[in-house]
Amino acid sequence: MKLMLIFLFSINLVYGQSIPNLTVGYGDRYDILPKLGFNTATIEDYNKAFSSNHIVNKTPAVERKNLVIPTGKGKLKFKKYSFSADQGDGFRGWEYKGYLPQLKMHILVSNHVSESLGFSDLVLIDSTNVSQHTIASIGDAAVEIPIPSPNGYFLAYYYNQVYTSNSCFIGVLAVRKGKAPFRIKLSEYNSFETDNWAVEDIRWVDNTTIIIKAYTLKKIDNENSKQFAYYTARLRQENNK
Repeated sequence: MKLMLIFLFSINLVYGQSIPNLTVGYGDRYDILPKLGFNTATIEDYNKAFSSNHIVNKTPAVERKNLVIPTGKGKLKFKKYSFSADQGDGFRGWEYKGYLPQLKMHILVSNHVSESLGFSDLVLIDSTNVSQHTIASIGDAAVEIPIPSPNGYFLAYYYNQVYTSNSCFIGVLAVRKGKAPFRIKLSEYNSFETDNWAVEDIRWVDNTTIIIKAYTLKKIDNENSKQFAYYTARLRQENNK
């Protein structure tokens, strides 16, 4: 797997409070692990699959342009993301994307600008002890929100290439019990990369099988049209390459 240069701007200081951070999703770690193998599926298979999008969408409080996130260690404040174009390079702030009750984690995206180019990273913050997991992206933008398996032992996520159509990366992280300061620890498990299609949605068929609603962009009457297809893959253990 050949990855683009990764810009990680994980902010570990929130108004003077140090937050333990673990970054996962690096390409070189995925490279030595088993790859997902996909088989064709049907729309009926997809419709029957477990739509585990159990994300609680709530709007956090805002105090003086700061997002206020409640945790077991008290309230954390994050600079709210600003869309203003006249700020120049540097850290632009955070966006709140919801809460994963199954993992007890807040979902945020950090945004930066460097040489007039925007970069972002997806960050999961433990609501019990404020430890932080950053999921590395293979591109400039953050990966999509990870979807937990029904039993919560895995997270599946994807990234559609911005500059190349019909191309994507899919990653699966294992969720294990961690050691202090991490209540749980995420680690790379399986991955997949293709330049034949992009991802519209990921669902879980069961605790170890995912199904993808994929699409390819095709020109029809001079307009891009999404052509959908469905694929399924079973997770592969390291000793079963």
